[in-house]
Amino acid sequence: MLLLSILISISPAKAAFTSLVLPGSGDLMLGEKKRASLFLGTEAAIWTSYFGFRWYEGKMHNSSLNYASLYASANVLGKDDRYFNAMENFFSSEAYNEWLKEQARIFYPDTTDPEILELRRKYIEANSYTGDDAWEWESIEALKKYDNLRDNKRGFASKATNMIGIAVANRLISFFVTYLAGERVSVQIKENGVQLGIRF
Repeated sequence: MLLLSILISISPAKAAFTSLVLPGSGDLMLGEKKRASLFLGTEAAIWTSYFGFRWYEGKMHNSSLNYASLYASANVLGKDDRYFNAMENFFSSEAYNEWLKEQARIFYPDTTDPEILELRRKYIEANSYTGDDAWEWESIEALKKYDNLRDNKRGFASKATNMIGIAVANRLISFFVTYLAGERVSVQIKENGVQLGIRF
């Protein structure tokens, strides 16, 4: 009589490392469907939240750009966070530039040395915002609204980053839970059926 016997052995260690890649997948290999569903569902929720927070971060960023253009006459194209942070902290580019001059005097103290004075001038020139880069808010209320939009953007970015940490934690928990379960699953395929065995 022909007997087909195939032994598939899944050790807890192998299953655990599989769960390290995709939480719950190792449990699924071991036949622990409920536990697998828990970790897989958690993983899906984590990444859904991550991309949701990233989407809202982008939405808040675009809203802040449009708002700055409308209510501060700012040229936001191609600008970096230094520019947007300056807009948060100063009512106008003129106020910012005055503050910058004070900083330059601290970094390059008053002196008659032409080289020091030249360094100070270059520092101011490189970091000031004039011409097309100038801005001035229509009101304090408009500036506060802009601050809120920027705060919301940072808040969503922070939440998205937190999701990465939670995803790592989910993998580690899934890894240890799968490994410590200490299960070993064997499947024997015979001509009269399939035999499943679990050893602890």
